[in-house]
Amino acid sequence: MKLFWWVFAAVLIVLGLATVWMPIPTGVPLLALGGIIIIGSSRSTARMIRKHRRGRETLDRVFLYLEERAPLKLARILKRTRPRKSSTGNPDKPRT
Repeated sequence: MKLFWWVFAAVLIVLGLATVWMPIPTGVPLLALGGIIIIGSSRSTARMIRKHRRGRETLDRVFLYLEERAPLKLARILKRTRPRKSSTGNPDKPRT
C-alpha cells in the first residue's frame, strides 16, 4: 500500500512540474499534494523535514502558515513535521 501512495505522489509531482507554468494554476497544488502524501506515508521524510525546519526559521514560518490555512486532515500531516522541543534545558537553542 505504501508503494501505491509513493507512486501516486510521484505522479502528482511530475504533473505539477509539467503544469506549473501554465496559465491555469494547477502545478503548485499538485506539487503540494504530492509532498503532503509523501510526508504522510513516510516517517523518515517527516523526520528529515522536521530537521530542516529546526535549522531554517524561514522554512518553519512557511510550514506554520500552511498549517494554519490547510484543511484539518492536511494540517495534521504537516504538524507531524514540527520541530520537537529541546530536552537539553534551553528551549530557545535547537538540538544538534
